Amino acid sequence: MSLIADCFRRLTDVSSCKSELKGYKVTDVNRTRKIGIACRNFQDLKQKACSKLNVTNNPTEVNIFLLDGSLIDEEYFHTLEPQTTLILQKPGEKVLSDADILYDALRRVNIDFLTAGDRVTQFLTDNLKAKVALLNRALNKDETKTALSTREQHPEWFENLETNYMTKEAYMHRRCQDRIRTYLYKTIEQIKCSDVFMNNNKARQQLLHTIAFFKLQLKQDHYFGYYFDRSRAVTDSKSESDETDYDRCYEHCPCNLGRGINDETSYLHQRLPQSSDTPVDSDNMDETDARKLRESRKNEKTESDEKLESCPYRVKVREKQIAICDRKGEFKCEGRWNTDGCPYGERHRINPYRSKEELALFSTWNLDHQIERSRTLIPKLLQLSREDTINEQDIYDCYDNLFTVKNLRLVHIICHDKGSHK
Repeated sequence: MSLIADCFRRLTDVSSCKSELKGYKVTDVNRTRKIGIACRNFQDLKQKACSKLNVTNNPTEVNIFLLDGSLIDEEYFHTLEPQTTLILQKPGEKVLSDADILYDALRRVNIDFLTAGDRVTQFLTDNLKAKVALLNRALNKDETKTALSTREQHPEWFENLETNYMTKEAYMHRRCQDRIRTYLYKTIEQIKCSDVFMNNNKARQQLLHTIAFFKLQLKQDHYFGYYFDRSRAVTDSKSESDETDYDRCYEHCPCNLGRGINDETSYLHQRLPQSSDTPVDSDNMDETDARKLRESRKNEKTESDEKLESCPYRVKVREKQIAICDRKGEFKCEGRWNTDGCPYGERHRINPYRSKEELALFSTWNLDHQIERSRTLIPKLLQLSREDTINEQDIYDCYDNLFTVKNLRLVHIICHDKGSHK
């Protein structure tokens, strides 16, 4: 019996080593506690975080966010560096990003602490957004290290950043992807919480096809990370397209993770019927894994199932992506959604590649939807699905308006209008 037990122990030890243990830091939405978690996968992280933070909710009900407010899913989790700090959110809680906390801290200091001097109090209570512009003008505009790219060349730029990326361009590429990914998650959440999705079965299937297409097309488009990547900026040289390798991508990009986009695209073209017995990526799965996957599908519909829905939409291949900054990495505000350019001109410019301070301030700039996502684009998509009049061009137009610069404007915080765009 001891021999059998020893063999069993060895088998289980080998199985447990298939997924490497990685460490992460997890805090609650109030940032009152921070704990270390060693886990093998996303679900393991959720379970251990709930246990250590005394969260009684089912782990499937909680969400995990980055410090910048980006919601992450299981696929994105595998791209995170070890020791990344994460936020666990229970249902009904609001997650504040670092920028939100800084803004709130300034407001609290303004109200509770600096009341001794009337002029100082007035300075901080009136038009706090304008104070961000004042901070921007006060930044050191030293250009000596702007063109430097690597961690070795400009180490202070990377100081305290929770990343192992070795270049500024790779880091900015990822930051833009995070913003676009957040729009995807918010879109999916709004769709799945709608009455149309919950109560109209035919519309629900159509919307699942749409969500699957959004995910596949975004993967094909690298989540538009190159918008913030100065290596993709247009130059004055006519040979610019010859100098840039538009097929090159960073290791962290979703197009390099898991199944290739070509595999998923070909699957869509085949339009295979939905089957609960069809394994995902069966070439890389053994029989035991496939059986576990089929058993798990009895209890919960997974993201892979959404992709395996028969889908009538073709994934498009774009010729190239162009950055919205110049070759130095400088960005210009494009102005309010209803204006032709920014009235502040040169005052609303920023280069996050120049210094760590400008990188931090760049987080207050917004990729703003001219045609609003939550008030216009998603309601229109839901209406077309409910009326069963949606077509391929509607889906492409919605995608472009949600995720591309066809409808997105990079704007300074002062030019970001959070009111209704009517």
